[in-house]
Amino acid sequence: MTAADLSAPPDLPAPPNLSPGRRERRKRETRAALERAALRLFAEKGYEHTTVEEIADAADVAVRTFFRYFASKQHVLFGDAAHQRVGRLRAALAASPPELAPVEAVRVVLDALDMGPDEQQELVVRMRLMERQPSLVGVYLLLNRELHGVVVEFVADRTGLPDTDPYPLLVASAAVASWDVALTAWAAADGRGGLAQLRREAFAALTAGLPPPASRPAAGGARPASRPGAAAVPAGQAASRSVAR
Repeated sequence: MTAADLSAPPDLPAPPNLSPGRRERRKRETRAALERAALRLFAEKGYEHTTVEEIADAADVAVRTFFRYFASKQHVLFGDAAHQRVGRLRAALAASPPELAPVEAVRVVLDALDMGPDEQQELVVRMRLMERQPSLVGVYLLLNRELHGVVVEFVADRTGLPDTDPYPLLVASAAVASWDVALTAWAAADGRGGLAQLRREAFAALTAGLPPPASRPAAGGARPASRPGAAAVPAGQAASRSVAR
């Protein structure tokens, strides 16, 4: 019997003596391995010709383990890159200095969360897959909607305005549109140039003429409730148009 035979398969429950921190790290490593395997297979074989079974096998886990992390192979497209980005955005905005104006707070946080070189290279692969498989655009638009909602919530809370007021909606739309426009232009150039700089220039242009909110409730007043069923449609059409072409 070899040492490999003694090691527990990745899909088995963690040993009882495994600390919470180590368990979480193990989960992140498994998720990352599945994402890497999926992206590699999508690039090599094509999205439609890659099965969940092949992804699981390439990551050396059972198929049931795959479904613990992703509902389908479509959900691997943006994976942790999406979920972590939404969570990090929400946490960073909540921690921003209260003296910063909402637009400035959003700008500072977006700048701090700009992607590094490794993330950008993975993003090129994801965008190419989305261009070849238009059905995947919905995943991208859903991500934009989540990002939009996080910014709306932050600006509304910071200003005391309802989340249906034009001001929070405009700031959030500028944040999402700057990302969408920069990403579309950057991907069209095969990932050459500065993605972060493109996004910063776009956000600056979109918010240059945006005045502060005209009025705010009195200090300590409750923020008005949202209208039932109201929902903002985030900017995300640039990528959709790009795929359509």
